[in-house]
Amino acid sequence: MKKIYPYILLSLLGALLFSGCVVYEPAADFVKQRYTNTVSYFNTFYNAQRAFNEAEAEVIKAQKDFREKPNQSRQFVIPQTARVKFNSSVEKNSKILTFYPNSNWVEDALMMIGKAYFYMGDDLKAERKFLELFAKYPESDLINEGKLWYGKSLLRQKKYDQGIKHLEVLFAETLKSDEDIAGRTSYELAQHYFLNNEFEKAEKYYSQAINLIDDDEQRAQIQFQRGKCYDELKRYDMAEKAFAQVNDHSPSYGLLFQAELQRIKSLAKQQHYEAAVDQLNAMLGDTKNADYFGAIHLEIANTLFMKGNLDGAIEKYRFVDTAFARTDESARSYYTLGNIYETILLRYDSARIHYNRARGEFPSSEITKEAVAKSDIFNKYEQLRNDLIKFDSLYTNALSWKPPVDTTLASRIDSTKLKDTLQLAKDDPKNRLATRLGKKGEAKKDSVVTIDSTNIKLLLSQQAAQKQLIDSLQRSIIRTKFEIAGLFFIEIQQSDSALFWFDGIVKNHLHSEYTPRALYTIAEIHRAVKHAGKPELDSIYTRIVNNYPQSLYAQEARKILGLPLLKAEKDSALELFEKAEALAEAKNYESAIKTYKELVVKYSQSPISPKALFTAGWHYENSIINNDSATAVYKRLIAQFPASQFASIARPKVTEYENEVKRIEQEKQKKIEEQKQKEREEKEAKELLNRPDTPQPQKADSLATPDKL
Repeated sequence: MKKIYPYILLSLLGALLFSGCVVYEPAADFVKQRYTNTVSYFNTFYNAQRAFNEAEAEVIKAQKDFREKPNQSRQFVIPQTARVKFNSSVEKNSKILTFYPNSNWVEDALMMIGKAYFYMGDDLKAERKFLELFAKYPESDLINEGKLWYGKSLLRQKKYDQGIKHLEVLFAETLKSDEDIAGRTSYELAQHYFLNNEFEKAEKYYSQAINLIDDDEQRAQIQFQRGKCYDELKRYDMAEKAFAQVNDHSPSYGLLFQAELQRIKSLAKQQHYEAAVDQLNAMLGDTKNADYFGAIHLEIANTLFMKGNLDGAIEKYRFVDTAFARTDESARSYYTLGNIYETILLRYDSARIHYNRARGEFPSSEITKEAVAKSDIFNKYEQLRNDLIKFDSLYTNALSWKPPVDTTLASRIDSTKLKDTLQLAKDDPKNRLATRLGKKGEAKKDSVVTIDSTNIKLLLSQQAAQKQLIDSLQRSIIRTKFEIAGLFFIEIQQSDSALFWFDGIVKNHLHSEYTPRALYTIAEIHRAVKHAGKPELDSIYTRIVNNYPQSLYAQEARKILGLPLLKAEKDSALELFEKAEALAEAKNYESAIKTYKELVVKYSQSPISPKALFTAGWHYENSIINNDSATAVYKRLIAQFPASQFASIARPKVTEYENEVKRIEQEKQKKIEEQKQKEREEKEAKELLNRPDTPQPQKADSLATPDKL
């Protein structure tokens, strides 16, 4: 759109003049060809710009709708239709760069391609296009806008220092010459600091932006963000004022509602509960809020809960999950009820039921991830309880077991005795002896003795099997109790309940292999949670040393108490651990990891075992750089030693890795789609080059624009 129309008109006029002249037919063909090329060039740029503008408008609208929906857990994703249009714009603008590298619209094409790549999430390609614009057209009117988008791409690539410095320089350069760019730059800096939980800095840059940006609707959004900064900083009076001022900037109704809801929440956080509930009920009386009634009722429940009205809050939460089923508000109600039953009412069955409902009520809810974690914990608790009941029942039955009586055998033996007695009453001693001798005078086997011997062997075998069953069931009971105690300590974080279960093991199972381990964990709870003094802790460690001197936990207790170690113990688990450490020091990581794992297999009850398993995972992660193996080892650590401090360290690592795997998979799918798009573009470009009426480009590289001649 830069001085091309006069050329089109002249070319068209020339074509008409020469079209009827046979003598000047070559000139006419030349003009006709130039006209065709010019029209094609104009149409290409026009279509590229139209596709870009339509896509950008779709993204801006989608972003606005996304912001106005409360409690979003997912990241914003551009609409698929917008992505198609951005790709179409990139394709057409690339033709401008390839076939018309000296045209007046190359800088516009570069800007559109860079922004399109940014919208589609390809920050590296976006960065390259913006740098190309700066290099080729340093005096362009688009430079400041290009610098703004370049800074945004740097921040999204996590090049924080470079991006912040670049945007701060741009802000200083444009503060007096271009207030709109300066305001938008300040807004991007504010967004960066907000997302990184630096709310003081974020509020500062939001305040700068709101005074520079002319767009009133954007100013309303910035004012809303200022309120959120104050809320995060716990300055609830300032937050209340900031949310109230959103209405000064012509916001959309969705944003206005969210601001009003946040203002009332700020009021409740200042303990003005009655006023907050009254204003929420007033919002229910406005039919314009019909789409938001679920959110209003949920906030009334939250306010009642904050006030301490537990019965009223529970009743309102139940109303929300019934009246607004399959919504984010319903999922949040179920989750909060689960939390109430878990932490206040201590009814774990009810907590489990509500967490299970929360996890599937509205999958895209922000609380779904937490609900899934809580649900898994209490489902595991329920399973352990059921296992304990089953083992207890089997154990009780096993203790009451009595050897079976063979009535057939008894009757046979009795009848034999009876027959012998009758016979002996008639015969004399010689005859009785004769009846027990064979034909050659050999003694016959006593059938009664044989039967008795077989029966005794069977009975002893049954008794041995029963004793083995009783021992096995007892170990299962103690192990299950220990797992329940560990679940309370690490997952549910109820130290008193954990102590109850650990104390039960110590009191009722004095000779179990789990008892010194339970005592050691009791000491850890008193140290880390109860903040017990040294005398109290030393008494527990001394008890371990005195009562279980040969246990591996006694070794650890001796270290803490400053007592000499038993050599025999050092030669086992500790010696193997030191061997693994020496291998790791020599950078023989594979052998070291193998030794750590061997230790865990041989000495699973050792207090060093969790540390050995964690160290194996650490070397996979940091020495060998094999995150898959590291995660597998960390998962084994969490499963085998859930109550250990090393399991607590491993859990966030596993979560982070699994999230990264999901992200990489998404990136992989994205690259596959981009490759397909690239192949389509190359195919179309090749077909276009093979057409006889297509002018050949001066330079084939579409990623770099040739210098103007």
